[in-house]
Amino acid sequence: MRWDIKGWLALQLLALALFFTWYFGYWQSLDEGIFWWFNNRLVTVPGFAHMVAVVNQRWIDGAVALLMAGFVFTHAWQLKGRDRAKMGCLLLLMAGCFSLQAAAGKALSIERASPTVVYEQAERVSLLVPEIKAKDASGASFPSDHGIGFATFLLFACYRFPRRYLYVVAPLVFLLAMPRVMSGAHWFTDFICGSVPLALITGAWLFHTPLAERFTEAMVTPVEKLLTKWRLQG
Repeated sequence: MRWDIKGWLALQLLALALFFTWYFGYWQSLDEGIFWWFNNRLVTVPGFAHMVAVVNQRWIDGAVALLMAGFVFTHAWQLKGRDRAKMGCLLLLMAGCFSLQAAAGKALSIERASPTVVYEQAERVSLLVPEIKAKDASGASFPSDHGIGFATFLLFACYRFPRRYLYVVAPLVFLLAMPRVMSGAHWFTDFICGSVPLALITGAWLFHTPLAERFTEAMVTPVEKLLTKWRLQG
């Protein structure tokens, strides 16, 4: 693959636009509006606080990770020979990109507490539903590690999965990213203006340059041998 300068530049500019419009405060009113809309419903809508507590447990995160991995494996199982090995390389590449993006996010010198920490009067799921151990606060919420995982998965789905899969994957990713916003553990922009730009920059370098293709070619032979050894090569 050759360099796609237009695509590479477009993703970089979009990432910068999302980050700097947040940095200069253009998203603040939307952030506050979304937080208070959900926070008020924790006490005004029967059962809502309990539902938010349930979906914000750690084991749910693990189940979602398995769901996403299962989605990739299901698609890989439909492929044969070297194409299946390439899908295995894709999974390894996805995991590597998530780790690098998470590290980059932590390296950002941006201190931002979650809305439930900023607003002392905010309702807390952990207090409303004390019997369920749910995450509803963070002292360092930007960017969202939770969101980085979902944004990375969506990125790879856009570039490497069949187009028909996106009708399921895109809405699913959005829904699964919302629990932390509903509980007040994260601002909406922790995901949109923090996690998504990291994924966009990753996508620019991987899929609009020869980088992903070179990584895949370097890994595909050992992965193919491993799948054959495990009798998983179709």
